[in-house]
Amino acid sequence: MIKELDYSIVPKRFGHCLNGNCKRADKCLRYQVTKFIPEDVRYVCMLNPQWKQTGKKCTEFLDDTPVKYAYGWSKMFDKLMHEKAMAIKNDLLCSFGKNLFYRLKRHERAFTPQAQDYVRMVFRKYGIAEEPEYDYCQYEYTWKKE
Repeated sequence: MIKELDYSIVPKRFGHCLNGNCKRADKCLRYQVTKFIPEDVRYVCMLNPQWKQTGKKCTEFLDDTPVKYAYGWSKMFDKLMHEKAMAIKNDLLCSFGKNLFYRLKRHERAFTPQAQDYVRMVFRKYGIAEEPEYDYCQYEYTWKKE
């Protein structure tokens, strides 16, 4: 359950849910954010209140637990031998693609928990036991299904 939230971080087209009777409402981000809608916000995107998922697992559920996102990789390769650093960089460049690879470097995009796991796996593939070092990490809500 979310205790406080700066509503300005909620994406404009985020689907809210008003179904307080749902069994998972106390852990659902879509329901929890509705408690923090400011009075001056005129319109919000809403799931159809008549849509019921009785006896089913809700397909729109989003967990309200913040997850760790990592930003930047300017120091990630500093402690590695040049050959391994270049091999890992090349592997990540091929996997993420050029645009995303450099957006991740410049903090324009975050390494999701899944991307962090992938980077860790690439490090292990090249025999690096240390954890990848990111510029900084912060906990954020996951606003869309992955």
